[in-house]
Amino acid sequence: MSAGGTLVVGSGFVGTGIARRLAAAGEPVTVTSRHRPEHLPDLPGIRWHALDATDSAACGRLVARLDPRRIVLVHGPSDVTWCEEHPDLAVAAHTAAAAHFAALAGDARLLMISTDNVFDGSRPDNPEDAPVSPANAYGRAKLRAERTVLDAAADAVVLRVSLVYGHEPADAGKWLNFFAACAHRLRRGEQVRVPRDQWTTPVLVDDVAEVTAALLGAGAPLPPVLHLGGPDRVS
Repeated sequence: MSAGGTLVVGSGFVGTGIARRLAAAGEPVTVTSRHRPEHLPDLPGIRWHALDATDSAACGRLVARLDPRRIVLVHGPSDVTWCEEHPDLAVAAHTAAAAHFAALAGDARLLMISTDNVFDGSRPDNPEDAPVSPANAYGRAKLRAERTVLDAAADAVVLRVSLVYGHEPADAGKWLNFFAACAHRLRRGEQVRVPRDQWTTPVLVDDVAEVTAALLGAGAPLPPVLHLGGPDRVS
């Protein structure tokens, strides 16, 4: 790949959605993860590269080779239950990759996808200047990564997204987003158990990708933190 283009660190549901949107617009994209995703979009312009984002030397070699002009961090374990069971590992994974790429970004725009889990849910809404107070290990890990990125990178922005939903194949090879998991279970005639005491503003993965692309292409300096949710607050 020639110098430039976008490096997407993380090949999960959101990372591949962002890569698909950028590649469709003609942007050369490199997607990285430890293991090759089973459903990487088959589009010209998307390449996959094996990378352990907690390995600083490996990250340095990749950035030197690609010289990306934009870097998107969609990394780290996002299974809230797993993070709760392994809080130290969750923090280590999220902050290590954030620190490596923040130090390597140089003049590249660095955009980190974060989460509304940095809030404790005590308010019906949270503007960008609302005090953060994570109520779970996933939120604490993401908040540490946010601060790492914003403290170290010159042109960085954190995009906090609400619950992301959209289609995923039933054989995606990992846990599915909540919407897709429910849809596949219902199609199989299985019972679906859902919480009744949680509220969120779900946002379609295509919209996350669209907003990410717009932020990457914005010429003017961006606010350091932005929020993205869907149009409706639902249980």
